[in-house]
Amino acid sequence: MQCYIMLYSKEGYFLIFEKREEGFFFEGTNGGQGVIYPPDGHPIVHGPGLYAFPGGKLHKIETPFKGCLREFTEECGNQISFDYTPPNQLETLTALSSININRSSYKILFSILNTVPNNYHTLYLNFETSDLRQIQNIVTNTNFVQANQVRSDIHNTKIRSYNAIFQRYPYCPSDDELGHSELWQIEREINEIRLLRTNQATDWCYDMIVYLANTILHARIPY
Repeated sequence: MQCYIMLYSKEGYFLIFEKREEGFFFEGTNGGQGVIYPPDGHPIVHGPGLYAFPGGKLHKIETPFKGCLREFTEECGNQISFDYTPPNQLETLTALSSININRSSYKILFSILNTVPNNYHTLYLNFETSDLRQIQNIVTNTNFVQANQVRSDIHNTKIRSYNAIFQRYPYCPSDDELGHSELWQIEREINEIRLLRTNQATDWCYDMIVYLANTILHARIPY
């Protein structure tokens, strides 16, 4: 079962990402040893170069909610965490209050977990549009920039082990899968959204966006 996360604002803006063609480093599965792939990386199999949302396979004995949060941290930045209120309660959507990125905190206004049976879970997190832009700025211009530096260092054998990555680049994502982010709007990018439906590698993104637009935001857009 797959789990994904989608950050949006009530004005219909949302963050969407592009997958790399190849990855140079990946965190080990279920806590296993991380790996690097010098000198030219390892081809990404599922949807290379296409649009995607942060996500991946749900770990064994992991709640969908926790899996969605973990995937965002792994793919968008090592120093990303989520706050719960009050902290002594079990993790629930109602207790999710903010996201912390590289020591900056942003308030989560609303959250909802949508599950498509036998397919995937999607956690939708609502932010002010200004905060959403700032989150994109930090992830793109700090975390992904550090990931690009790591890729270069692995290629040039300046980094020789997975653990050495974060000693030099603390904000680098744990997985080298996403390389670019864009801020789309559900009406402004309507043609681009419709195109996602035409490819089996991106039609799941299309479904998630339509759910955001017409079920969460009640925009009633005829996609």
